[in-house]
Amino acid sequence: MTLSQLIYFVKVADRGHLTEAAKELMIAQPSLTQSLHKLEDDLGFPLFEKTGRRIALTREGEEFYRYARSVVDAQRKAENAAVNIYQANKGLIRFAHTEPMPEDYIPDLICDFMQHPENKDVRIESDVAGTSKIFRELRNDEIDFGFCSRNTEETEDLILYPIFSLPIVLITAANSPLAQKEQVSLRDLLESPCITYRTNSPMYYQLQDFWYRHGGHPPIISHSSAVHIKGLVSRGLGWAFVAMTDEIRDPSIKVIRLPEMRLERKMYLAMRANRKHGPAAERFMQFVLRYPRNNELPSFPD
Repeated sequence: MTLSQLIYFVKVADRGHLTEAAKELMIAQPSLTQSLHKLEDDLGFPLFEKTGRRIALTREGEEFYRYARSVVDAQRKAENAAVNIYQANKGLIRFAHTEPMPEDYIPDLICDFMQHPENKDVRIESDVAGTSKIFRELRNDEIDFGFCSRNTEETEDLILYPIFSLPIVLITAANSPLAQKEQVSLRDLLESPCITYRTNSPMYYQLQDFWYRHGGHPPIISHSSAVHIKGLVSRGLGWAFVAMTDEIRDPSIKVIRLPEMRLERKMYLAMRANRKHGPAAERFMQFVLRYPRNNELPSFPD
């Protein structure tokens, strides 16, 4: 019995069709059939039986499949681990970050890190993703780090280092009725249309909790992504609570001070617990945690 035979067996079992499996495995169908027959001879029992044009597992095949699948999955994990080890030694750093993010934070962070002589051969791959996806990719070792907030998931298998906070502010269109008021109250907001985050966003749950504690909920007319909320507000569709970033400083938007509002969007550098990083990734982590710009991010405008 060989690893190749187990891989072929699992692929055919998953597809239920020799031709389709052979195409995916990129081998000739006769070679695949011969390999399966050899495996059955070695095992001493049949693995498949024909059902019309397709093939199905026998009772013995179904029982053997569970063990073969575990071996194939372990082989794939070993391959991924080898790639991760190789990439870490070659100086590859992979991370993802959520939105909204201060506009220049990530580009400045990368450029400042790469300016150090010991990082001249480092390669960085970055992407934008939601917090749930970042957590999933960290757990699967698809990325080394995530810049994100917390959601409702358990994070015992992750480490989250706080790096900075952004105040959550009220924004409305500069020409809206709310913008003309000398002072806006929560009651005013309960009577006006609201734009908020998608229901899988940590910000959505944080704002829902805020309204729960204040005994009311505004009329939500749109759930949107962080990058689109400002545009919807500027066009007069409704008001929104958002994290304060540089892009909010816009003539079409008015940021309103709300006395009852004392919320922050806390941002973390996240990684998988017990993850062994290469030298470059370890330097990057320490650089982020000591980065001076963590203390120079947007605050509530005067």
